Amino acid sequence: METTTPKTGMGTGSTMGTGSMGTTGSTGRVTADQTADRAHSTVDRVAQGAHDTVDRLAAKAGPALDRARSAATDAQSTLYAKYDDFMAMEEEWAESARDQIRAHPLAVVGIALAAGLLIGRLSR
Repeated sequence: METTTPKTGMGTGSTMGTGSMGTTGSTGRVTADQTADRAHSTVDRVAQGAHDTVDRLAAKAGPALDRARSAATDAQSTLYAKYDDFMAMEEEWAESARDQIRAHPLAVVGIALAAGLLIGRLSR
């Protein structure tokens, strides 16, 4: 918005005054209403452009987000399946080790003794 300071001397031909109801004088000055209308129009165009840009980005981001969500769900399902397989395998190995220990207890004690001696020698 433009501000003016009053000038002294009314009859010097200054362009300070405007006609009635805020219209422009003979010098072609733009009134505050016209400036406000232009600013409002500019803001509306910028807002519409921003709205259109956001809509385009949302249209592109939506499917990409869905694909990412689907990939994450698939990866989660795969990880849970692998975890379950690993736990089942661990249980099978533990049961197999228990069966071998029960079948050959002296051999297991001998292996444990040899492993202990070997670790003791290496740690000196």
